[in-house]
Amino acid sequence: MTEPSQRLLIAVVGSASNSLPESQKQLALEVGQQVVDSGCRLICGGMGGVMMYAAQGAHQSVHYCPGDVIGVLPSYQKTEANPFIDIALPTGLGVARNAVLMAACDAVIALDGGSGTLSEIALAWQMQKPIACIGDHGWHQRLDSLTLDQRRDDTICVLDSLADLQQFLSQLLDREHNAYSGIQLSGAGRKPAESLRALKHYLQQSFSEQGFSEQVREQGHTFELLGQGSEGAVFAYGPTIFKVFYRSDFTMLLFTHLSQISQRLHSAGVDDYSPVPCFAVHKGEYLVVSYPRFESVPYRGGESARMVNFLRAMHRAGVCLSNVKAENFRTDANGNLVFIDIGRDLMPFSDVMFLSMCKRAFLTVHFSQHPAFKTMCSYTNDHEGFLPVTDHVGNDLSAEQVMNLFGGFYQEVRRGCE
Repeated sequence: MTEPSQRLLIAVVGSASNSLPESQKQLALEVGQQVVDSGCRLICGGMGGVMMYAAQGAHQSVHYCPGDVIGVLPSYQKTEANPFIDIALPTGLGVARNAVLMAACDAVIALDGGSGTLSEIALAWQMQKPIACIGDHGWHQRLDSLTLDQRRDDTICVLDSLADLQQFLSQLLDREHNAYSGIQLSGAGRKPAESLRALKHYLQQSFSEQGFSEQVREQGHTFELLGQGSEGAVFAYGPTIFKVFYRSDFTMLLFTHLSQISQRLHSAGVDDYSPVPCFAVHKGEYLVVSYPRFESVPYRGGESARMVNFLRAMHRAGVCLSNVKAENFRTDANGNLVFIDIGRDLMPFSDVMFLSMCKRAFLTVHFSQHPAFKTMCSYTNDHEGFLPVTDHVGNDLSAEQVMNLFGGFYQEVRRGCE
């Protein structure tokens, strides 16, 4: 049993509004109860709205003990805490108390909210705290499964149900939580990638004798390195492709995320064409995904009709991409585009992310070889139009022409999704 002093502090953040819809109130109650049911303590901002209902839910847990609910208040007055806070911690810091809350917790669950919740999510990201989002409202619906910057190799975890939340909390209890040592520059301070020899040895030990025919083993196949990137390395063995992810504190969260995507792809039941290989996820010393090898050639941009077909297939499968670029695609023997960079860029479907994916796909078709391609893609994250496209040398199209071109492209995609 976990020692009382070592129990995890789970922050529940969200709207402070006192006029929440009944569905949000109920969700906050259930999340708060499940936090304490899991053996953790709950910490929040101590005020109303989501904070109050989550605190109330914590009190309803059969495992609740006095002191399990902590509120970090923006004011100097303990009396301003909601009635379900056991330990009120006045800070007098106003909105800056968000940093104290994020520093104190071991992980964050965001239900909804506005700019205050967004600031807490960003602080938790910088402080290397696991972040999960659940519910139908708030900023996290725009941040589904995104990587905010290169400080971390995981994503914001999207939970579709309370069962997923239970699994998220269980994984937190199983992992080692390192002390935060200060904000680092983007990409700085991350562990160096494991040696290729270590990754290959793990695959040989774990997979060379599993699920392959005697003929494959007799032919003396070895694990052939196909490529190495920021997330891991890709190998081929006989008829199968393996991607081994580097070890990190967030491997378990990525396992949950990729498992959900894998289930969506398999559930889609696409017999003729899957836009992403129907992969399997393996959890052990390393996280590994595997999928059948297929004949293909590189994709270098252009071929609008093939990209439209790809986007329609992604819509049917209920999956989106946060990062679309030509080098992550292959063209299979049937002329279909297949996305092969399986990892954190894959995410569950949402209308907002599907539109964003279509914009990046459009730019990939028409401007993938342009030196300012990355700048163009970044601009589309926060803007409706494609202004940077018209600002660069070598492009003769006006902003209006580019928008009209995208409008026709997007209409063609949607025509096949209805």
